[in-house]
Amino acid sequence: DIDECAIGSHNCSAAETCYNIQGSFRCLSFECPSNYRKVSDMRCERINCFNYLECQNTPVRITYYQLNFQTNIVVPAHIFRIGPSPAYAGDSIALTITRGNEDGFFSTRRLNAYTGIVYLQRQVSEPKDFLLDVEMKLWRQGTYTTFLAKIYIFITAHAY
Repeated sequence: DIDECAIGSHNCSAAETCYNIQGSFRCLSFECPSNYRKVSDMRCERINCFNYLECQNTPVRITYYQLNFQTNIVVPAHIFRIGPSPAYAGDSIALTITRGNEDGFFSTRRLNAYTGIVYLQRQVSEPKDFLLDVEMKLWRQGTYTTFLAKIYIFITAHAY
């Protein structure tokens, strides 16, 4: 595998981030929606919300992640772990894949009250890219707070 990102042989624009994968690369763009500000390369935080319902139902934070696996990964495979940091006694989370799982390759499961996982539940036989939106609703002291993980998953051909 040649790291096109490191040696500069990619064609990503200045507004995009180059991400190396087995045998290739991807040009990724990380934009914050309106009413969010970029607080790091991979994180957006909500600026404000206008009512109780909006505060509960729109993510307070959107974080981008990139994962790379080969087609021969053994399923079920835990690929992503999520939970509040720090976690407090009485916390409880609910995880939902809200976008990107139309073919049912992925699922979520709670490990305990405040930790959940996203796992690959079906074998991916051909190289394929996914962008999953995974919503974590945190119940803490009588209030829900929503967090969104946008997870780019690149399944590449396994190297023989």
